[in-house]
Amino acid sequence: MESLKELIEERLKRQGYKLTKQREAILEVLEDLKEHVTTAQHIYEKVLEKIPGINFSTVYRNLDVFVQEGIVRKTMFGQDASYYELVVNEIHHHHMICKGCGKIRCIHYCPIEDIPREDGFMPVEHRLEIYGFCRECLDCKSY
Repeated sequence: MESLKELIEERLKRQGYKLTKQREAILEVLEDLKEHVTTAQHIYEKVLEKIPGINFSTVYRNLDVFVQEGIVRKTMFGQDASYYELVVNEIHHHHMICKGCGKIRCIHYCPIEDIPREDGFMPVEHRLEIYGFCRECLDCKSY
């Protein structure tokens, strides 16, 4: 069975890209994320710990390559910055976004999958974002 790194390296190679040390560091950061989704700035800060002196533009350009090749998904939640998440071998999920603190939580139940396909329509992709307030913000009334 191929590792995630091998799978991504093969996908990049088919499109004429190499898995450079910068791209590898970005992928390691994305794999290690506890939050599952994060900003380019956060990824840059973590990559900078691995590769001192790397430029933000290098990280950003490589994220664009990953998005183009279907390795990473770029999402806008509301009017905030773009968020990135690794999508190769991902488990299908949706997001709940706190309007108070901005925390993003994954939910793995998908109500869309329960919709009958009576009219012959076959969905191939969808996204569900639920906006509200997390427990901490409700408790603090910080919204």
